Amino acid sequence: MFTGIIQEIGKVTSVSRLGNEMRFVLDLKSLVNKNLELGESVAINGACHTIEELNGSKATFFSSQETLKKTNLRFLRPDDSVNLELSLTPSTRMGGHFVSGHIDGLAKLLSVQNLKESYLAHFEIPSNFSKYLVNKGSICLNGISLTIANKESKESTVFSVAVIPHTWQNTNLQFNKVGHLLNCEVDMLAKYIENLVST
Repeated sequence: MFTGIIQEIGKVTSVSRLGNEMRFVLDLKSLVNKNLELGESVAINGACHTIEELNGSKATFFSSQETLKKTNLRFLRPDDSVNLELSLTPSTRMGGHFVSGHIDGLAKLLSVQNLKESYLAHFEIPSNFSKYLVNKGSICLNGISLTIANKESKESTVFSVAVIPHTWQNTNLQFNKVGHLLNCEVDMLAKYIENLVST
């Protein structure tokens, strides 16, 4: 379980393609000072992964076929930047919202408006996820807990998020260009409510 508050921007140091699966190494930078151990969970662009190996600040991870099919991790190359967050502990401050680390699909970046210091980013998602989006509701993009600023209509697949300077400067959102695909996890509470109501 995660909060969607990014703790570090890591760097991809190597990628090994294994058919439809992949193993890759990240430089965790400052996160290495958090007394990490093998088997710990790390959200990488919002997708939950397990540390397989540790060598200094470098950690090795494995992505299954299912993970690669649903996330933008399949596009990873050396020197790419990724958002990192360690899993929750009982004493962690809940600054974002509950994030499982299980990606629902991909959101396409349509545009970014520079509003002097902050930014307004517009995204499009697959139509089957539109029902989970509400104005002022939560959404997780590349592991970042964000608030939906506007969704034009109930059926709309396009929505916007306001990005404050701190979030822009401390996540890989700043490196994304129009057309890029970001990992998207819709609010899990909405999915639970839907399941309860539909039974």
